[in-house]
Amino acid sequence: MSPAPITQMAQGAPSPASTASAVPTPVPTPPQEKPMHSPPAHTPPQNMNFDDRFHLKFMNIIDGFKKAVENDPHQGPLTQKDRKTFIDKAYSETDEEYFGGRRLSDQEIKLRALTRVFYKVLAEEPWSEEWIRPSDVERKLSRFEMHKDSVELAAKHGITSVREGIKAARVAETKAKELPKGKSNLRGPYDDIEVIFIPGTVSSTATAKIDRSLTYPVSVASVAHILSTHICRDMTRPFAMAQKFVTCTDTEDLTKLRQFACDVCDYAPHLLDNDNCSLLIILLILTRSDICKRFTNNGIRIEGSTISHRKAECMKGKLGWKTADERKPFDNVAAELQTRVKNACFPPLRAHKQVPRKSFNANQARKTAMPSPAMHPNGQIMMQQNGPRMGYFAPPGPSPNMRRNSGPGGHLNGGMRRNSQPTSSVPSIRYDGVNTGINIPAPPRHSFGGMPTKPLPQMSDAKPEQPATPTNGPGASLDDPMDID
Repeated sequence: MSPAPITQMAQGAPSPASTASAVPTPVPTPPQEKPMHSPPAHTPPQNMNFDDRFHLKFMNIIDGFKKAVENDPHQGPLTQKDRKTFIDKAYSETDEEYFGGRRLSDQEIKLRALTRVFYKVLAEEPWSEEWIRPSDVERKLSRFEMHKDSVELAAKHGITSVREGIKAARVAETKAKELPKGKSNLRGPYDDIEVIFIPGTVSSTATAKIDRSLTYPVSVASVAHILSTHICRDMTRPFAMAQKFVTCTDTEDLTKLRQFACDVCDYAPHLLDNDNCSLLIILLILTRSDICKRFTNNGIRIEGSTISHRKAECMKGKLGWKTADERKPFDNVAAELQTRVKNACFPPLRAHKQVPRKSFNANQARKTAMPSPAMHPNGQIMMQQNGPRMGYFAPPGPSPNMRRNSGPGGHLNGGMRRNSQPTSSVPSIRYDGVNTGINIPAPPRHSFGGMPTKPLPQMSDAKPEQPATPTNGPGASLDDPMDID
C-alpha cells in the first residue's frame, strides 16, 4: 500500500473494514523495541541488596555508553571523569529507591550516611598517584618534596619528581609480588629515595619558613605501599563496608583498622587534605587528637582546629553536608567506632578482686586511749616515745580476760589471776601475751587508785637500797660513832 491511500484514509471517514485492514501497517517497528529493553534496568527486585541494585544500574549506564560509542565514531573512550559521573548517577538513583519514601531507623540513618561516604571514595579513587600534587602547587594544598639527600640518587635513576618516584615504587612492588618466594627483592633503590611532606599553609612565606630538617622523611616505597594497600582499593560493595564499620566488634578487625589509619598518618599524610575523602575514613577510626599526635611525632605541625576545618570542607564539597544535622549521623558512627577501637587496642586494666572486709561494729571497738604500737619492718614492735617499753608478743593467752602477774624481781611469771575493772579514768594496760623468755623488764603498772606504783627493781641482781644516813644524833659523824648496845 502506498503512502497516498494512507493520506486519503486519514482525511475521510473510513469504514470499519478498511480501518481494521489499515491499522497494522502504519505502526513502525523500532518504537516497539525500546520498551522491551528498558524495564529490567529500572525495576530491580524489591528484596535486592543496595550494592546489587547499584551494580545493575551502573552496568546499564556503561552499556548505554558503549552503544553510544558504536553509533558515534567521534565519541572518545571512557575516561576517569566519565566513570566518576556514572558512579554518582547510579548511586543517587539507588539511594532514592532503597532509602527514600519511608521512615528510617537510627541504624539505617547511619548506614545511609556511611554508604554515601564509601561510594564517594569508590568514585574518586584517592589511592591513585593523581592525588600526589607537584611541588609548585597552590600554597594552601599540601605536597611532597624530594629530600635533599635523595635528589642525586633519584636523578641517577631517572626520577625527576615525587610522583614519578612513587609510581615507579608501586610498579616495582607489584612485580615483586608476582615473583616466586625466595627470590631477591626487586624494589630497587626506592627504599633509599626519601621524600618529606609539606602541609598547606596560608602563604608562600609561611611555607618557605618551614624547617625541612625537622620533618621525618619517608621512602617512596613506603608511600607506594600504603596507597596500594588502601582499605578501599579492592572494595566492590560499599554498602557492605558501611555495615562493617557500623557493627564491627571483632578485636582483630578493629586492630587492623587502627593500624591502617596510623600508617596513613605516618606515610601518606596527603590523604588527609580537605579535598580527599580518605580524611573521613581516617576520622571514623582515629580521634582528632590522635591524628595531631602522630603528625607531631613526624615533625609536622598541625592543630586540631585545622583537622576540624578540613573535615567540614570535605563534607560540604564532596558530600553536600552543610549543616550539623546532616553531619550528625557520621559523627555518631565515628564516636562509637573510635570507642570500640580504643577498647580493642588499649583494653582497660582489670580490677583485682578485693576481699570483703569484716563488718565494723562500734560496740566491738577497742576501748583504749593508747595508740597502737609502731611496727618495725622485721616484725618487732618499736618502743614509742614516752610510752611503755614492750618486747616481742607471744601467741595469745588462754583467755583474753586473764592477766599475767609480776613475780619477785620484776619478771613476769606464769601466775594467772582474774582482775576486776579499773575504777579510775586511767586506761588499763593488758600484759597478756608478753614474752617472758627474754630479759626485758615489765612496764610500770598503775594502781587501782589511779596513781602509779613504785617501780620494781629492774634486775634480780640489783644492789639493795642503802639506809639513809642520819644527820643528827649518834652516828651522824665519824667522831661520834653510834654505840651498839
